[in-house]
This record gives sequence, C-alpha cells and structure tokens, in this order.
Amino acid sequence: MTSETKKRILSALVLMVIALICGYIGTGPITILLLVFGILIIDEVYCNILTGNRLDFFYILTQSVFVVPYLLFNFTKIFNSSPHIIIYTSLGINLFLMVYLFFVKMESNLIRSVKRWIPFLIAFFVLMPWLNISLLFKYDNWRALIFILLLVNFGMDTGAWFFGKKFGKNKLWEKISPKKTIEGLLGGALCSGILGALGWFLLVEKPSIYLIILFSFFGILSQFGDLIQSKIKRQADVKDASGLIPGHGGVYDRLDSLLFLSPFFIIMVNSYYK
Repeated sequence: MTSETKKRILSALVLMVIALICGYIGTGPITILLLVFGILIIDEVYCNILTGNRLDFFYILTQSVFVVPYLLFNFTKIFNSSPHIIIYTSLGINLFLMVYLFFVKMESNLIRSVKRWIPFLIAFFVLMPWLNISLLFKYDNWRALIFILLLVNFGMDTGAWFFGKKFGKNKLWEKISPKKTIEGLLGGALCSGILGALGWFLLVEKPSIYLIILFSFFGILSQFGDLIQSKIKRQADVKDASGLIPGHGGVYDRLDSLLFLSPFFIIMVNSYYK
C-alpha cells in the first residue's frame, strides 16, 4: 500500500470519525457539520473552480441561497412538510448533471458561461443533497442509516482507489478522469456492496443478496458524482478543489459522490420503512 493510499484512507477515516462523534451527540452537531461542509464546498467551487473571487456580491448570494433554507429546514418547521419535493428536486438535479456529463462536449463553454452568469446556482447542487440527509433524522435509527450511507460512499471511493492502483489496466473514461479504471470501478462497487451489507447486518437486520447488489449499484451511482466533478474541474483547468484534505484535495473532492448518492439512498430507506 502506497503512502498516498494510506493518506487517503486515513483522511477518509478521520472524516468518518468526526461525523460519527457529531452523530453520537445528536442531530444538532451533525446538522452543523453538514452546514460547515456545505459552506466549504460552495467556497471551493465558487472561488477555486468557477470564478477565482471570494467575498464579492455573488459569493455572498451563493452562500445565502444555501445557508438560509438549510437552517430554516433543520431548525424550524418551515419547508419541512414536503419531503418528496426535496427528493424529486434532487433527482432532477442529478438528471441535469448526467446530461452534462454524457452530452456536453469537453470543448463546451458551459463552465465559462456559469462563471459569468449564474454562479449562485451551485448552492442548490449542495443544498438539496444535504436536505436529503436531513430527511433521515425522522427515523429512530438515523445514526445507523447515516453510518451505512458513509460506508457505501467510503467503500466506493477508497475501494476504487485501491483496486485501480493495484489492478487497473483498462481506463474508465480517460478523457474526463485519466486515473480511473474499470477495475477500480468494479472493485469499489464490490467494497460498497460488502461494507453496506455488513453495516446493515450489524445495525438494522440481516441483509439479503438484493441489498448487497443494491449497495454495489449505489457505489457505481456515487462514481457518477466523482466523474461529474472531474469534468467540471477539467473544463475549468483545475486539479483539486483545494488542498484542505490530505490525499483527497478539497471537501468537494471528498464528498462529490455523497452529494450525488444521497437522494437514491433516502428513496431506498423510505421504501424499506414504508
């Protein structure tokens, strides 16, 4: 195992431990932690990827579009009576991002247009996934569910890194992310399936083959979030969102797949407890 892989695993574990400690204390700390992560993601995308500016009018507007609805949803009864709107809006955002990933050419000036006209819309791309995670708080075992979500995300990210480094020969999508391989994708999906099923077995109930396959599929879905982020950075000619997290880059580099995966996970949970 290379030092970079160790650093990557250690950073992921530290983030997970922080999340678990906050979750153990209660919904308040985990809600604030997500708020801080969201602010940092928006800061990285706005300042380091899109514009290069900080604390201008649109930066403040962008953060406000995220922070105000997030706080209202989590700490008041405003906006929290229609969870399906949040889920469907998040799925719509994911569909838009998939269209961007598969159909917008690398030579497109879309990112340059975003720089000029609508940078504050990135707030919605963070707000909606984070509100999906907040929807898990209505379940008595919300701590277990969030932990399983993190396990699936951690399994895909770290598994893909490890299997890609160890066995990767066939490029997944070289034009967008030169280091990603098909072997890494499959290995990461396997890790997601195993870790997700193990977490479910220990914290919820005995898993089925169906759940193992589903969690593996969730791992693959989370990889789309990573690819989307890679394309945005490549079009903006940026290597990492920031250097905040050793082995990963920025908060956005670490949590991009979680942003994409969260609405699919809440749909699964809602279906299970229906």
